[in-house]
Amino acid sequence: NNPLYIQSFTEGDDALKLHYIVHCSLDVIDERVNNPKKTGSTLNETFLGLLYPTENYKVYGYLTNTKVKFIMVTTDQDLRDADVRS
Repeated sequence: NNPLYIQSFTEGDDALKLHYIVHCSLDVIDERVNNPKKTGSTLNETFLGLLYPTENYKVYGYLTNTKVKFIMVTTDQDLRDADVRS
């Protein structure tokens, strides 16, 4: 559960904040995967949807069949789950 690659496409120097958000997201993914009944998602669901919103960011997650986790952090507050999934 360590990030292998973090890429920021913003102008600011927010690397430390992104590391914190990604590590928190990994905890949320582990919680959802280990307790699927509490969240209502099925075990076959690879798109985890909105992991958690913050004041400035929305965080989405995707889990592959080989347990590789993709985390997308975006500043677009109007983004919907269907747009991220596609």
